Amino acid sequence: MVDTLEFVDPPIVELVLGVQFSPLPKLTAGHFGLFWKQLGEDWTEPADGPLLEDQFELFGRPKWRTSQGLQLRLESIRLPGRFLLGHKNKDRLLQIQATRFHLNWRKREGFYPSYKRLIGEFEEMFARFAAFVERTGVGELALNQWELTYIDAFPMEEYWTTPADWATFLPGLFGQLFSTDGLDLVLEHRAAEWSYEIQPQRGRLHIAAGPGRFGDDQRDALLLQMTARGPVEKGGMEALRAGLDLGHHVAVGTFLRVVSDEAKKRWGQKP
Repeated sequence: MVDTLEFVDPPIVELVLGVQFSPLPKLTAGHFGLFWKQLGEDWTEPADGPLLEDQFELFGRPKWRTSQGLQLRLESIRLPGRFLLGHKNKDRLLQIQATRFHLNWRKREGFYPSYKRLIGEFEEMFARFAAFVERTGVGELALNQWELTYIDAFPMEEYWTTPADWATFLPGLFGQLFSTDGLDLVLEHRAAEWSYEIQPQRGRLHIAAGPGRFGDDQRDALLLQMTARGPVEKGGMEALRAGLDLGHHVAVGTFLRVVSDEAKKRWGQKP
């Protein structure tokens, strides 16, 4: 794993580590309860959620946004929904469905514990799930995509007053936004998306930035989301780890390139 800069107080508010696999045809809602029981007393907040769409990074054609017209979707298997399980410390969320397994870290009172620590927790939890799948005979875990998402929040009034200020701390994304000097105009809204191939066809990095809210107090902020995703090559768990390490390296490396030096100083680099 390639080392990257670490900060004392970075703007990260969420990290999601995940894996996608072929559907487990015999998995039911009852199996979710059985797996929860095996996790112990630290996981105390169960909930249901809608299924997440499967995602595949395909190559050979441009990845343009498609129109939102009539779409036909065929499903041969009726799958159970998504099972959510919160940790008693409020900073972890486990998400399981018949094609996905995700571990979320969400900022609360404590500091970001680092990717190195969270990837270890993810691997431990997913190994337990893999053993459960094998023991209960609900299907075969055929891994097909790794996925990693960072979400950073830049609160309004703390970092910016209008969207025209975003270029001051994210010059690599916004540069100098359109000047409205002399026109009595103030930029009120801006949202943008970028997608990059991780060459050679190892995956993609998707970046989205726009206004939103975060935290229990729903503070206004610019939210920056970076999602790296790619195929799990032959090799099972080792290939999954290699993919997530690649996603971490690409996402963090890109983040460090687009933020300003002043912002980095503000967060305090760890020795």
